[in-house]
Amino acid sequence: MINSLDKNEIEAWDNFLHILENKLPSFVATWTKDLEPALPLFEESENGIFLIKSSQGFGIQVLQQKHLKEVEEALFEVTKLKRAVRFILDETIKKKKPQKQTKEQKEHNQTAQKMEHLAQMHSFCGLNLKYTFENFVEGENSRFAYKIAQMIAEAPGQKYNPLFISGSVGLGKTHLMQAIGHKILKNFPNLKIRYTKAEDFGNKLIESLASCKNSGDINEKMRKFRDMHRNVDVLLIDDIQWIDGKQRTEEEIFNTFDALYHAGKQIVFASDRPLSAFEKIPDRLRSRFEWGIEANIKIPDLETRMEIVKRHAILSDYPISDEVALFLAKEFSTNIRELEGAYNRASARASIEGVELNVELTKEYLNFSEKKKKITVDNILETCAKYFCVDKDEILSTARAKEVVNARKYAIYLSRELLDLSYPNIAKEFKKNHTTIMYQHEKLKKDIQSNKAMQIITDELSELIKR
Repeated sequence: MINSLDKNEIEAWDNFLHILENKLPSFVATWTKDLEPALPLFEESENGIFLIKSSQGFGIQVLQQKHLKEVEEALFEVTKLKRAVRFILDETIKKKKPQKQTKEQKEHNQTAQKMEHLAQMHSFCGLNLKYTFENFVEGENSRFAYKIAQMIAEAPGQKYNPLFISGSVGLGKTHLMQAIGHKILKNFPNLKIRYTKAEDFGNKLIESLASCKNSGDINEKMRKFRDMHRNVDVLLIDDIQWIDGKQRTEEEIFNTFDALYHAGKQIVFASDRPLSAFEKIPDRLRSRFEWGIEANIKIPDLETRMEIVKRHAILSDYPISDEVALFLAKEFSTNIRELEGAYNRASARASIEGVELNVELTKEYLNFSEKKKKITVDNILETCAKYFCVDKDEILSTARAKEVVNARKYAIYLSRELLDLSYPNIAKEFKKNHTTIMYQHEKLKKDIQSNKAMQIITDELSELIKR
């Protein structure tokens, strides 16, 4: 169709592409390069639809599903005809002699090709395209895990195998785990990667076993299940805490681990609790997890949370002010998914109503109450347990695991500082001797004065408790 356009139409089409590129994010704009009109540019169609051809299937999907409004607006600006746009795939466009490209255009096209390749691999790997290293906001809370993850992506199976990423819910474990997969695909496109959740692994295992006639049989379905998870170069298993106490799944994980590890394949686990908090896991499987390295992701500080929500806003094509980012980062301080979800709800309302999002509107959209929260010992225990990835009951027990001890001492200190309870009253709450409580409080108070990291932890916990 492009060859049949007259000079004015070609100029108008070029103008349309230029306007559209300016409306789109840079990585999306790369898919506009080979767009061609499939109908006359300035003629009304009977059904009110204007067809545009492209040779890139994934590009069509992105433009049609995510940016159709911008395409239709750009077309209207040029033609002054209000029409609905639909895309059609035309692979013959690829056969045309390519025009000479600038260096920037070549880089854009290379990026688009890589994105399309990742999309094609998605169905096998189970990876989400938004979970990349480029979209991950690194902070003090995640720096160690982030660096280790990057090293693994550069040389899978060579060291830090397995990697065990731990941290509370919604802090970015899944993002970082999948970023490893994306980076490996980019560096080593021939490697096979499998991402799965432990619960899906367990359910598929049970389904496969149920189809066996006898308990000792291995049928075709079971073979396919094992091939799916063992015939890979990189295995990523999320929410691995789900298997704790599930013997048959633990056994299959153990055997899968051995098969991959001894073949030099990379294994990555993610868990919402540290390995030390696994209660029923067999020693032989625990030892396998401990062969590699554990990297914990903690709750990000205020500055990092602001950067996270601002980055999310840019990727969502609805940037926000520093004031709104600060408000959201303060109010949603323990869970990044909740933080991003709050932004999504507020920005959607603002976008629909055609207004600019500010702090007052954000409060209104999210139904915020100005009432102050009444702090109790139970609030402190729950916050400290979540922060250190332990169970609340463990803090009140005699457990001596490092994470439990840390959670306990901060909970005792903050019970004294925030509630001004007497030592005997705190001792009653924590089921301890009051002299032990006094010692713990005074010791941590002294340590905080000379240790900046401990001061930061105390400030973060205080802020979380008051929310």
